[in-house]
Amino acid sequence: MKMKALIAGLCASIAVSNASLAQQPDNYKVRLVAGAPGYDHIQPFLAEYTKLWEKYGVNVDFMGGNYQRSNQMMSIGDFDVGYNQYASAIRYLSAGIDNVIVAASSANCAMIVAAPNVKSWADIKGKRIGIVTKFDVQYLTLTKQILPRFGLSEKDVQLAQVPVPEVAAALVTGDIAAAFPFEPYGTNAVDKGAKLLLAPNDLIDKSKLGSDMLRNGMIMTRKFIKEHPELAKRLVWAHLDAVHLMKTDKKVGLDVLKHYTPNIDTSLLEKSYDNCGWQYDKPPRPWIDALMGWMKEDGLLQNPVTYEEVVDTSFADSYPGYPGYEKLK
Repeated sequence: MKMKALIAGLCASIAVSNASLAQQPDNYKVRLVAGAPGYDHIQPFLAEYTKLWEKYGVNVDFMGGNYQRSNQMMSIGDFDVGYNQYASAIRYLSAGIDNVIVAASSANCAMIVAAPNVKSWADIKGKRIGIVTKFDVQYLTLTKQILPRFGLSEKDVQLAQVPVPEVAAALVTGDIAAAFPFEPYGTNAVDKGAKLLLAPNDLIDKSKLGSDMLRNGMIMTRKFIKEHPELAKRLVWAHLDAVHLMKTDKKVGLDVLKHYTPNIDTSLLEKSYDNCGWQYDKPPRPWIDALMGWMKEDGLLQNPVTYEEVVDTSFADSYPGYPGYEKLK
C-alpha cells in the first residue's frame, strides 16, 4: 500500500514538474528584426511598448527601424525571426534560405494616387508611375492585377522608383503622373493636392482573386522553429495579440505609432489608420498562390516552391485569441 502511494505521489510530482516546464520556455535569446515602425511592421514595436514579450516569458533581442536592414538580415539568415515582404520571403526560400511565413500583418494599407490633372486611368498611359521598389508585392500587384483591370500593362507606363516621402511633391509638381505609396504617405499626398485614383480596399478585384493585398508578415527560420518550438509559438501568439490590439484598440495603436515615429505628422497617422486592415491572422492561400504564380511568370524564383513550403500556419491555427498569454498550457 505504501509502495502504491509512493508511486502515485511520484507520478503526480512528475506531472506537476512537466506542467511547470510546459509553462516555461527556454532561456534562448531570440534575435528578431523588423523594419521601420509603420503599419506593416508595427507588431514587434507594440509588443515592446506594451511588454507583451515579458507576459509571454520570452527573451527577445529586438532590432528595428530600417526596412532594407530587415530584408538584408533575413536574406542571409542572420536572425531567427523577422518582419519582411512576402515576395522577399518566397524568393529567399526558392534560393535556399529556409525561412517560412508564420503570420500576417496589415492588409491593403496603400493606395494609387495621381497628379491633380489626371482624370482617368487613360491619362497615365505613357507616363511615369512612382513605385516603392521593383519586384516587391506592390510592384507585382500593380503590374499583374491593377493595371490590367484598367486596360493597361507594364509596357504602357514608365515605372520609376520614388521614395514614398517624396511622392506628394513629385505628383503636385508633375514629375510623375501617379504613384503607389504605402500609408501614411498616400494620405499625405491627397492632403497636399493629389487625387485618389484607387482606394485601399479596392486594390484587388475580389471577383477574380479572393483576397486583399497583403505585403508583409512575420517570418521565421525553420531551424529556429525546430530547435525552439515553444518560443516560436509564444512569439506568434504575441504577434497576433498585437494584431488584435491594432484592430480593436485604435488608441493603443496610435500611441505606439506616435511613440516610435515622433517626426511624422500625427494627423496623418489618425487619417490613414483605417486604411489598413487587421482581419487576417495568416496570409490567405489565394494571395500566396497568386504571388507565387506572378513571380514564376516573371522568372523571379530560382527553384519551384509550394504553398506548404512557403507558409506554416500551425502556430496561428493554435492561437486561442486575445490575450493568448493567459491561455498558455
